[in-house]
Amino acid sequence: MKHSEKNKTNAFLVALILLSIAVAVVAPFVWNRFIEGQLGVITLILMEVLLLVFIITSTHSIWKKSGSGEWKLKSDKKGMKLYTLKVPGETWLKIRIIGRLNAKLKSILTLMRNPDAAKDVGMFDSYYIDGWDPKLDGVDPKLVYYTFKQKLFPPFKHREFVVKSEFSQDPITKEMKFNFVAAPDKLPVNKRYHRVTKMHNKWRYTPLENGEVEYEFIYDAVDPGGYFPYALANWLIPNMLPFAFSKMSKILDKEKYRNAEVDYVQEVDEPVEMMM
Repeated sequence: MKHSEKNKTNAFLVALILLSIAVAVVAPFVWNRFIEGQLGVITLILMEVLLLVFIITSTHSIWKKSGSGEWKLKSDKKGMKLYTLKVPGETWLKIRIIGRLNAKLKSILTLMRNPDAAKDVGMFDSYYIDGWDPKLDGVDPKLVYYTFKQKLFPPFKHREFVVKSEFSQDPITKEMKFNFVAAPDKLPVNKRYHRVTKMHNKWRYTPLENGEVEYEFIYDAVDPGGYFPYALANWLIPNMLPFAFSKMSKILDKEKYRNAEVDYVQEVDEPVEMMM
């Protein structure tokens, strides 16, 4: 019953939005027939502004309340599947990508967590926080804090990420999991950049019997902030991520990744005692 009433309300609101758009488009061509001169111009501008505000706020309200809370397949190209999820009450889409790679697990981890890899994935100014060094004794390398920045086009500030990176590996399947959670209070604020304060991205890498590695990435930036329009982000990010992922195989084929050695990661055919 509630679902039916919600649909009727949305349908009525959509009809009003479409009518408002039609009036806003037609009004400048016929307005002088009703009110002429300076008063007519002022009244027309005021009406157009009110219609625009109504259209934007109503569209926002419909979008925010919409959503099934379930993953929906949006594209399946070149072995890469992209899903989106819209949660009622939220405006930003969650994104899920599933694909496959031919690479060592140690190579993948090095790309994922080494600040020196930032440039290869389009980031910059990346480093570990709190003086963390993977070579120091007594430091748990499965939980690290580090930061990196991402360039953004004008008029938006470049984004600054300060994250807690949690890593785990299943001792049987050798599946690797990563959690990247925003930790904005770990560094002083730099006003030159916009710091992302809400993020929980997840990665999963599962070795397959044919030697490939299946990856799953869930993008969950609740609000990148900095006045970036969510409508633009919801269109732009799902289109950009597949392009970025398509370059991963080429990046991982670089010598510094192919020959990477990480003590706390175990390859499928590597004895357990080799791990740290």
